Amino acid sequence: MGVLLCLDTSDRYLSVGLAKDGQIFAAISYEAWQKQSESLVEEVQKILVENHLKRQDICGVSVAKGPGSYTGVRIALSVAKTIAFSLQIPLYLSSSLEILRAKEGTSICLVNARGKRSYFAVYEQGKALVEDCIKTNEEVLFYVAAHPEYHLCGDVGYLGLESEESDVLSILAKDADEAHRIGNVHAARPVYLKDDYDKDRLRTVVRKAMISDLPRILEIGKASLHSTYSEKDLYFDMQENPIAYFYTALVDGYVVGYLDFFVTFNSATIVQIAVDEAYRKKGIGNLLLGAMIRECEAQGEPVEFLTLEVRKSNENAQRFYKKHKFAPVTVKKAYYDDGEDAVYMVRSLIHG
Repeated sequence: MGVLLCLDTSDRYLSVGLAKDGQIFAAISYEAWQKQSESLVEEVQKILVENHLKRQDICGVSVAKGPGSYTGVRIALSVAKTIAFSLQIPLYLSSSLEILRAKEGTSICLVNARGKRSYFAVYEQGKALVEDCIKTNEEVLFYVAAHPEYHLCGDVGYLGLESEESDVLSILAKDADEAHRIGNVHAARPVYLKDDYDKDRLRTVVRKAMISDLPRILEIGKASLHSTYSEKDLYFDMQENPIAYFYTALVDGYVVGYLDFFVTFNSATIVQIAVDEAYRKKGIGNLLLGAMIRECEAQGEPVEFLTLEVRKSNENAQRFYKKHKFAPVTVKKAYYDDGEDAVYMVRSLIHG
């Protein structure tokens, strides 16, 4: 029987646990404020190896979805979604406040939202008596004083209060039930509750690609480019190829596009660039090209030209590149495996 993987990076701590039959049997948890992205994947691999398990032994993933740190919430959720999708296993989502609750009784659950505000909720045996929300710290202190019989849970030193110790991994294991299961893994989104967060606006981040991005990169490449690149090929460019630079674009932690390019002497060549069809014409490609140009400008030796090949039949892509100052130079006959010609395009970085 498989094990449940539990993850939380929604606030100051990085927490990884393994559970069986609703009980945590292995755990890693330590303070890693703003460093969770550097360590989470490594810690997941570490805890599996230490317990003589493989990734295929995971039967489900339970993760905190927020509210909490904008970056922290996205990190664990992104890794959880990648694992659940690649293994085709259930994904369970719990509120980051919900998992702070005491195992018995009624709990006031708090996380510092900065700006003299708190993420606030009241839970009783997994049921929300007060839904997750934002309150001013003054309102929180008033509520706490009015309910001295309630458990106080969370890292509340910023309020000058003391709280009970929370066992978030045990609660994540307990909450891996149908009520917390999400049917469509791709639909899982982080919860922020920030006043200025517009649910209909895309929150996009472009960063260096991570190994955990590989399943989505393969999926996007096959759908968009009919790419024949294998996972091994992509891994080589991502981790070992000294001239390769690999970026991914994420919307709310979900990989929606990628760019793989080589830098050799005074030129940079786009090897692959692709965006999920559902996210096209939303500026994702612009952001990826922007990341490439910034990388080229940061090189010790100046990069003078950007180059690429594009299918002669792909007029939409050619229009996109022309908008970004690429000019067609020549046609490479039978360039692609199926015999189609390629248009060779160049952009000068020196002359804009």
